[in-house]
Amino acid sequence: MIIVLAKTVPKDEAAKASIIESSKELIKNSQSEEGNIDYNLYEDTSDNSLMFVEKWESMEILQKHMQTKHFLEFGQKIGDLVTGEMSIDLFNSEKLEF
Repeated sequence: MIIVLAKTVPKDEAAKASIIESSKELIKNSQSEEGNIDYNLYEDTSDNSLMFVEKWESMEILQKHMQTKHFLEFGQKIGDLVTGEMSIDLFNSEKLEF
């Protein structure tokens, strides 16, 4: 399983609200993609950042997701609403039972 942590910092509160609203369509479409396990957006109240937490079945499926219309359009929509580049960390993991 591939886990993605994608962190962005909105320019201000209005930008944050706009990003959250725009993300609703992205999340809905992404969750319905084949190979998606989970896809959500979380707010970090300590530093005003937003974090996408995604789980995908494989790297190949994640790469296909990154070429979808809804993913690319979301990136264009929020480009002027954030400070700097989005920080993206990828992890290859396996679920452990205990």
